[in-house]
Amino acid sequence: MASSSSRIERFMSNLRENLVDGNYYEGHQELRAIAIRLVKQKKHQRAIQLLYLGALELCQYNQWGSVADLTTFMINIYVEEKVAVTDESKERIYDIFEKLSQATEYYPRVYELAIQWTIGMMGNKVGDQQLHHFIGCILRNKLRYQEAEQHFLVGTPESPGALGNMLFDWAERTGAGDYGLFVARGVLKYLAMEWPEAACLCWKAFVARLAQTHSSTVVEKPASLPTKLGAVYQIGGHELAGFVQLLLLTVERADGAAGSEASRVFGQLRARYEPKFGVNADVVHSLLDTVAEKYFGVVVQRQQSLLDIMSNMFAAPKPIGGAEDMD
Repeated sequence: MASSSSRIERFMSNLRENLVDGNYYEGHQELRAIAIRLVKQKKHQRAIQLLYLGALELCQYNQWGSVADLTTFMINIYVEEKVAVTDESKERIYDIFEKLSQATEYYPRVYELAIQWTIGMMGNKVGDQQLHHFIGCILRNKLRYQEAEQHFLVGTPESPGALGNMLFDWAERTGAGDYGLFVARGVLKYLAMEWPEAACLCWKAFVARLAQTHSSTVVEKPASLPTKLGAVYQIGGHELAGFVQLLLLTVERADGAAGSEASRVFGQLRARYEPKFGVNADVVHSLLDTVAEKYFGVVVQRQQSLLDIMSNMFAAPKPIGGAEDMD
């Protein structure tokens, strides 16, 4: 009997012949039918391998609808057969996703299906952090900043720095007058998620770029006390960026007591800067309420859960020229 690898190679050879002849639909449907037969025969690993290789072949011909269909089929097998979240199972997804990202019409639902598979297998609320970081990087490279942000927020320890750099790029593309609106997106959400280390890393990546490109108005100054932020800057022309830096310094000194000096300074910062966020003031208000509870011992009566607050998006200016959709 022919080995499983030789059978798969024969199937793939038939697919390649169809694709070379331009018979994309026929090739797709034939491979799909074979995969269905393999699943019925409980040969799930063989079906997964066939769908994976077939999707990669179809990528070469820009048959994105077929690629999305075969990838969806593969991930559904992952879900139904409870395939473990391993480097091998994720690598198949990574290989396809890098190419599928060219097809805006198809990738969101396929990405979401993969994330839901990892959530189900790992038993947490967000799924695999590496998968989120990988998807965030793909979306960032496609200038899909708002979508990428949501993945970086729940990604790996490398994600906060990647998010900080992306938020700076986003600010530059809009020609915004105050870049602080952008870094606040990441820092406030990380703080609300009780990940202050990530908030600091996001800020440090962002402000390093800001200081490099605006060296005349963003100047490093000696810190009066040691800080996890490393360098502290005197920031001119970007008032909200200055607020973010002051907020991080204040959170670092918080002790959870409502009557502390840090809590008093936090209240002053809110009163001064929150209204300056304009159309985003309500979202900022909700996030700062969460920060007040988590770090400064302030009890806030809220109508929204943290999940609801995190799902709210900052409104952001469109890029100059309006070519990219950042909604």
